[in-house]
Amino acid sequence: MLQIQTVDPQIKATEIGELRIRTFKWLLAEHIEPRETLLDLGAGHCSFAKRAREAGYKVTAVDGRTERLPDDLDGIEFVKSDVRELDVTGFGVIAILGLLYHLTLEDQEDLLRRCSYGATVILDTQIHDPHKVGDIAEDWARELTRAGEYEGVRFPERNNPMASIGNPISFWHTEDSLLRLTDRCGYANVTKVEPVYFSTYGARRFYVLTP
Repeated sequence: MLQIQTVDPQIKATEIGELRIRTFKWLLAEHIEPRETLLDLGAGHCSFAKRAREAGYKVTAVDGRTERLPDDLDGIEFVKSDVRELDVTGFGVIAILGLLYHLTLEDQEDLLRRCSYGATVILDTQIHDPHKVGDIAEDWARELTRAGEYEGVRFPERNNPMASIGNPISFWHTEDSLLRLTDRCGYANVTKVEPVYFSTYGARRFYVLTP
């Protein structure tokens, strides 16, 4: 049975990017068991990879695009790859930050299962709350749908450096649905990081998953 706990690091920040970085740094320093290696999936601008490097991790950053790739990657191994085709084994910590909700439901299941071999997973993702939808969200945000045991909304991906590669529609879970997904994918423990925070599209949260 999935064990769920909560933690509140009491982080203060004036904007989302700062909040995400500070939360990630706190999790590495104060919450998770230290490991030697960290895999950053969908690394994008590599800001999180750099913080992990500063925390003493040997970091591998992965992204299917290089448009946002910075020049200062000293000590970070960058791999250009679609995460759906990547061997994710052999790492102590896996960061899935702002990535999961850009995948189809099937690819979400596949990725989380492949990451459940023993690594600690730090997950940061949108969670659909129909009462907290951002003002710029379109009709998709108000069309709750079920997919087997899951529920959420289907998000139309855009053609930009932060969109998915290869799938025009992704799936955003409600929080209950996301927890069912983690349970089904082989995780025994989930830590919900308080509080929920908000993007222009709605609610987001950090989680820590362990098998």
